[in-house]
Amino acid sequence: MSDPTALIAAAPLVDALAPIVVQVASAVIAIAITWAAARFSKATGIQIQAGALNRITAAAQSEAGALIATAGDNLATKSIPVWSPTVAGIADKLAANLPAEMKAAGLTPDHVATIVAGEIGKLQASMTTVAAPAAALAK
Repeated sequence: MSDPTALIAAAPLVDALAPIVVQVASAVIAIAITWAAARFSKATGIQIQAGALNRITAAAQSEAGALIATAGDNLATKSIPVWSPTVAGIADKLAANLPAEMKAAGLTPDHVATIVAGEIGKLQASMTTVAAPAAALAK
């Protein structure tokens, strides 16, 4: 039987590693997008313009940031799937505002929705949930 005094609480470890995990996830996503663009170009012979992809990603980041900023709880504990109306609405907005970039990047609205959901997820991962102070709960 294990000694209960030898157990280590995981919460402090998770809290300490969370910023590192977010940074690593951001880098992995950027690498994955670049790799996917290269594979797409190689498979189809269509050259994706990196600048167009960067503009779409930046717009997705801005829209995701606006969504998080307007939410009362920063959406820190919410699950927002790629097929949600929120993500679809943002993807449709980007498709309407950036049609030339989407064409140059070879992306469909579904691809843009995935990028948007990823950007929202990155922001959610960097959020922390804080319990309400006991004094506020007593009122």
